[in-house]
Amino acid sequence: MNQQPLICLIHGHGVDATIWQRVDADLSAEYPVVVPDVAHVATHRSIDEYAGLISKHLAAEAGADGQVVLVGHSMGGYIALAFAERYPDRVKGLVLFHSTAYADDDAKKEQRQQTIGKLNTAGAEPFIESTLPKMVAPGYPADQLKPYIDRYRTLPADALAAGMEAIMGRPDRTSVLRTASFPVLLILGKQDQLIAYDKTATLAGLSDQIKLVTLDQSGHLGMIEEPEAAVQALRIFIDGLPA
Repeated sequence: MNQQPLICLIHGHGVDATIWQRVDADLSAEYPVVVPDVAHVATHRSIDEYAGLISKHLAAEAGADGQVVLVGHSMGGYIALAFAERYPDRVKGLVLFHSTAYADDDAKKEQRQQTIGKLNTAGAEPFIESTLPKMVAPGYPADQLKPYIDRYRTLPADALAAGMEAIMGRPDRTSVLRTASFPVLLILGKQDQLIAYDKTATLAGLSDQIKLVTLDQSGHLGMIEEPEAAVQALRIFIDGLPA
C-alpha cells in the first residue's frame, strides 16, 4: 500500500484553523493532515511571507523535501499559490477552495484599504459581525452561523489588518496554474458573495490539469455549508493523484 500524502489545510481570512474542523476530522481518518493557524500573525504583510511560514511548518511535518497536497481556503489559497510558485517540487496537488489566482482590481483594493482603516479604528468585532454573514449562502441558518461569529469576533484586529494588507498586495498568479506540473482542483461555491463564481470558474480553462467542482448550495464557506460534498470532492482528488 502506498504511503498516503500529507494534506495541509490552510484557512482563510476572518476565520482560523477551526473552520476546517469537520473536514479535518473526516480526512484524518484516511490521510495525515496538518492544519496550520495563521490567524494571529500580525507581523507578515505579504502573501509570500505567509507562504514562508507554511513552508517552515511543513518542513517540520514532512521533511524539507516531502511533498504535500495544499488545500487553501480564500486567503489560504493565495498562500498555497505562493508556496507552489516558490516550491513547485514540494507540491503533489493543489486545491483552491473558494479562492482565485486573479489579483484584486483597483476597486477591490480600495475596498480592502477602507476595511484596514476600520479594523485599526473599530477593532475586529464589527468586521467579523458584518463579514461572516456574507461568507455563507443567503439561506444559511443564522443560528448555525452564530457560533462561528462568536468564536472569530475575538481574533486580533492587528492580525486581521495585516492579513488584509497581504491579500490586497498579492499579484496575479494565473501563470502558476497554467504551468503547474501537478493536478489542481477548484472547489467553488455557486452562491459565493465574496469571489465571483463565473469569473473564477474560468481558471479551469487554463490547463488540462485543472478540475472544477461546484458546491451549489454554498457561498464562501463550503466546509461548513456542504461538508459532505466538500470532503467527497477532496477524497476523489487526493485518491486520483499520481503515485
